Amino acid sequence: MVAESWFGGSRLNSRNSSNLDITGKMLGILVFEVASLMSKVVNLWHSLDDREIFKLRKEMANSLGIRRLVSNDENYLMDLALNEVIENFGNLATSVARLGKKCNNPVYHRFEYFIRDPILNSFEWLGWEYRLKKMERKVQKMERFVLVTMRLTRELEVLAEHERTLRRIRRNLEGDGMKAEWQKKVMLQRQEVKNLRDMSPWVRTYDYVVRILLRSLLTILEKIKYVFRTHQMVSVSSASVSRCNSFSTLMSSVHPSDNNLCSFNSEPLGQSFSKSVQISGQHLHSHHQSTALHGKHPHLKTKQSGHVGIGPFKRCVFIGAYNVNMDKLSYSKMGSLSCTDKIYSKLCVFNTKRLLDAPTLTLGDAALSLHYANIIILIEKLVSAPHMICLDARDELYNMLPACIRNALRLKLKSNAKTLASSIRSASPAAELRMALVRILEWLAPLAHNMIRWQSDRNFEEQRKVSQSDVLLVQTLHFANRAKTEAAIIELLLGLNYVCRIGRTRNRLAL
Repeated sequence: MVAESWFGGSRLNSRNSSNLDITGKMLGILVFEVASLMSKVVNLWHSLDDREIFKLRKEMANSLGIRRLVSNDENYLMDLALNEVIENFGNLATSVARLGKKCNNPVYHRFEYFIRDPILNSFEWLGWEYRLKKMERKVQKMERFVLVTMRLTRELEVLAEHERTLRRIRRNLEGDGMKAEWQKKVMLQRQEVKNLRDMSPWVRTYDYVVRILLRSLLTILEKIKYVFRTHQMVSVSSASVSRCNSFSTLMSSVHPSDNNLCSFNSEPLGQSFSKSVQISGQHLHSHHQSTALHGKHPHLKTKQSGHVGIGPFKRCVFIGAYNVNMDKLSYSKMGSLSCTDKIYSKLCVFNTKRLLDAPTLTLGDAALSLHYANIIILIEKLVSAPHMICLDARDELYNMLPACIRNALRLKLKSNAKTLASSIRSASPAAELRMALVRILEWLAPLAHNMIRWQSDRNFEEQRKVSQSDVLLVQTLHFANRAKTEAAIIELLLGLNYVCRIGRTRNRLAL
C-alpha cells in the first residue's frame, strides 16, 4: 500500500514490536470463543466468493417469491444483502475489538475506534489487509484451529468422564487392577488433551490471535467493497466506478509484497487504486495532503513525496467533516455515495443496531415472519396429502392464524359459498384447485423454509456451534410485504378448504 499505517510500518520494521505478538497472556479457556469467531470469519469469507455471490444474484433474479413479496429491484435486493453482510462483519469486528483490549500491543486497543467510525479512523489500518494467497493460507489455518478446538472439546468431555469413573472406583474400594487400568486411561487421556491444547489457540497469545482475526477482517472488508462495488444499488456513472478483472488483481496492486505489509507500489495510489475504484469529484484540502506527504500525520508515514496516500478515502473524510447523520441515510441517499463511503456509512449505522430492521408494512417489522413461515410450511404439508387431513391438524392450523387472517378468511368463505356448492358437482375443480395451490407454494414455500433455516442457524450460533448458513434475510419472509403475504396465505387456506370439502362431499355422495 502506498500510504503506510503508523503501526503497519513500525510493526514489521521493529523486532520489539514483533515480539509483542508472541509474548503476553495466553488465551486459555477463551479458546472456545475464539474458535467460534474464527469459524464465523471463515464462513463470511467463503460467502463472499464470486460463485456464492453469483448464486445469490441468480436465486434472487429467479425467485418469484422474492420478486412478488419483497421487490423486483435487483439493486434494492443487493442493498438488503449488503446490510446483512455488514451486520455480520460488524458483530465479528466488535468481538475482535473486545479481545484486542487484552493484548499487549496497544495498537490493537484502537481497533474499536475504527468500528465505531471507520470514516474518520480508516488511515491507521491502511495496508493491514492480507494478499489473496496469504488470506487463503490464513483461512486454512483458522479452519485447522476450529477443527482442533472441536476435537479438544470432545476429548475434554471424555477426560471428565474418565476422571468421574476413577473417583467412583476409588470411593467403592474396588480392585487394584481396575483402579490401575483407569488411572492409565486417565493419564493417556490427559496427554491427548495436552497435545490438542498445544495444537489449538489455547497456548497462543491474545496478540497472535487478534492479529490473525483483525487482518482477516480487514481483508474481508476489502472483499466486500470489491463484491458490492460492481453491484451499486443506484446507477453510477462510468467515470465514478471502473471494474478491475478480479479481487486477486485488486489485492495484488494494493499489496505488491508479502514481506512488506505497507510497501509502496510503483505508481501513485491515485493511479493504482483507480484500477479497482475511481472516485470522481473532490480532493482533500492541500494542507491535509501536505502533512500526509511529509509524514506529519499522527498515524501515517510516507516514503516518497510523489505519492499521495489518501486518495481512495478522501470522500470518506469529506463526509465525516460534514457530520452526516447516519441514522437518516436512506437507500436512495446511499446510492449517491461511492462503494467505500457506503460501506463505511453502513458500519456507522451498524452501531445503532438498525441495519437489519425491516421497513414498515413488512412481516419483519410486525415480527410475524417466523410465525407465518410455520403457517406456510404446515399448509404445504396438508396440501401434499389433503385426504389425510384430520380434525386435529385443521384445528392446529386454525389456531395458528392471527385474527386478521381469520376475519378475512371468514368473509371470503361466505362470499364464495355458492361457488363451492356448484363446484362439488363438477369433476375437475378439485384437481385444478390443488394444482393452483401447488403453484402458489412453489414460489412461497422456499421463502418460508429459508426463514426457518435462517432462524435455526442463528440458534446454533448462540450455542457457539459452527454454522454453515448460506441463507440471507433477503431470501426469507423477513422483508416480505405483509399484505401480499397474507393475501397469498388466505388464497392457500381457501383452496385447501375447497379441496377438503369437495373430497368429503363426494365421499358422502358415493356412499
